[in-house]
Amino acid sequence: MSIRLTIISGGKSDLIETEYGDTLLKILRDKAYSVYAPCGGRGICGKCTVNVKGKGKIRSCTFYPERDLEISLPETGKAVILTSQSLNLEEMPFEKKIKQPFTTKPFGVAVDIGTTTVVMYFLDMLNGKTVKTSSFLNPQKTFGADVITRIEYCQKNRDGLKELQTSLIKEINKYLDDFTEQMNCSQENIEIMAFAGNTTMLHILLGEDPVPIALAPFTPKFTDKQIRRAINTRLSINPDGSVITLPCVSAYVGSDIVAGLSALKDSHTNYLYVDIGTNGEIALVNKDRIFMCSTAAGPAFEGSNISCGMAAVSGAISAYPGFGRYEVIGNTEPSGICGSGILDIVAYLLVNNLIDETGLMKEPFIVYPENDIKIIQDDIREIQLAKSAIYSGIRVLMNLAGLTFNDVEALFLAGGFGNYIRTDSALLTGLLPGELKDRIYPVGNSAGFGVLQYLRSEHFGEKINRILRKTKYIELSGLDEFTTEFALNMDFRTG
Repeated sequence: MSIRLTIISGGKSDLIETEYGDTLLKILRDKAYSVYAPCGGRGICGKCTVNVKGKGKIRSCTFYPERDLEISLPETGKAVILTSQSLNLEEMPFEKKIKQPFTTKPFGVAVDIGTTTVVMYFLDMLNGKTVKTSSFLNPQKTFGADVITRIEYCQKNRDGLKELQTSLIKEINKYLDDFTEQMNCSQENIEIMAFAGNTTMLHILLGEDPVPIALAPFTPKFTDKQIRRAINTRLSINPDGSVITLPCVSAYVGSDIVAGLSALKDSHTNYLYVDIGTNGEIALVNKDRIFMCSTAAGPAFEGSNISCGMAAVSGAISAYPGFGRYEVIGNTEPSGICGSGILDIVAYLLVNNLIDETGLMKEPFIVYPENDIKIIQDDIREIQLAKSAIYSGIRVLMNLAGLTFNDVEALFLAGGFGNYIRTDSALLTGLLPGELKDRIYPVGNSAGFGVLQYLRSEHFGEKINRILRKTKYIELSGLDEFTTEFALNMDFRTG
């Protein structure tokens, strides 16, 4: 039975035809509409809601259209670009990376594939200047909020990997085409692309099966640098160009961490590098040794698994200085809360004794009544799990290195979440060590900055190799010490 659906999105109305039998979420995915579904369409999160005329808001993952309908999709927020970089990052002198270009006007593209956000830097390969920066939400979000739900989608659906890969490459190609049109050139002029990202994102990009990453003993298909001919990738660049993925450390410490750590200036001896996103990756540099680990923090700090949570896009409450006061990305009406805002609100609840040290709250806390934006008990528990995982990972690495917090000269906080959180809230909730209060430095999108430096300089590649040689990966899941630390650090430290 054929069904006609009128889809209203972004101020436009489209008519599509489909067959009865599929969920609305699958129909929308197949027609290339972006719907936020952090749980991967399993009916758990309740965030894939759309408005069906005559029915109101429904979950698209559990709704089966049986007749012609009009469906309004929520507005898609624009991803926030982290354009300001820290003084702690090192810009490498430009060296001509393409020795014999195919064209007279060669460009390169450095890409940081985040689980939530993708950032693209377009580089003039003759003079090393960045001529454009673009950013967009990872379209794979409709298949799940984190790497585990996306891997599960690949595992349970015969064409799952192809769907995830196609959704990402299609969106990247859209921005490549926009660039060539703006620069009045062709795809032949884009001669090299370099990618940093977590290990799962890079596997999906290259069409490699990511399922072993989620299964013990967590062995990815590759961790070393990959170089592919562009013609084999479906990316809209010169077919003879190179597509490079930077090296990873393990299944859960990817090239985004390697690139970000490599981007730091060599100005300290003992320091921490922490990237908090859908996972928490931590590196401890101790002179000539580097310990790295990944904590299963869950996607709470990206807004997922939080009742009114959302990504850091337009409409998200990103800061909460006090009761009834909030900052909203895009200066618009609040529609949810992103990670930095959630952390602020939890800190506010602690200070005002609305939750106790154990995280117990007597009643939901209303943040913005007009849109029923609130924090509930389950949200507090999600934050406790996430913050304990991060802090406990830091503690384990410190003990392995035989260091105290007095020995640590700096803690560099990377990524979108790290760029926007208020340090006081992170310290108050116990996410970060209070002993390092005056030594915490946000470094923005250091992973994107790092992959850009890789395109600018041969010496940056050498720096990456030096870091890899010094690195020892610590698998926390097999350590009794981590289990103990995790239990001990669940409570909030309010003193």
